[in-house]
Amino acid sequence: MKKNLLIMGMILTVFIAHAQSYVTRTGHINIKSANNVQNIVADNYQVACQINAQNGQTKIIALIKSFDYQVGAMNRLMNTRDIDVSDFPRITFDGKIINIDKINILKQGKYNIHLSGKFFIWDETSPAEIDGILTVKADGSAELKSNFIIGIERLDTKKIDALMRQKLPKSINLPANSLGISKNVQISATAILTRQ
Repeated sequence: MKKNLLIMGMILTVFIAHAQSYVTRTGHINIKSANNVQNIVADNYQVACQINAQNGQTKIIALIKSFDYQVGAMNRLMNTRDIDVSDFPRITFDGKIINIDKINILKQGKYNIHLSGKFFIWDETSPAEIDGILTVKADGSAELKSNFIIGIERLDTKKIDALMRQKLPKSINLPANSLGISKNVQISATAILTRQ
């Protein structure tokens, strides 16, 4: 009888460890970018994130309209019909925790992680390598934190410059060559995930 209970316990432990998924819909992303006209800082507290504890598959989705910009004019611009985000309404990261085999998701502690995948921003796809910390808490939840920089390709900065020129009032005196959109965007991400 004890042997049967022990075997059932081991099978249940293996099943739980392999079937776990961690999710949230209230993750936070903070973005910062500099340019010649105005530094851009925005927050989004409605970020969805899912991590498969078995294979490390990770998906993060943030709606563009959910970003709250510190400059009120950017909020108005992003929430008008002038910028149509319906074709590409979200920013997505689709990837994998490469070192998932080194993480004991059932044991409380901090683990350094490395994510490899792709960012989908509007109609562009960029490869991404991200380092972060996954903290498994005593209550079974997990916290994911990361700070990283994504580079915007030169073609993309020209698209953004052209769009801003088209939407900004003509009375603003801007340099003729470029608004000077930064090629690097600083991103800080935090998510408290619960086990499903």
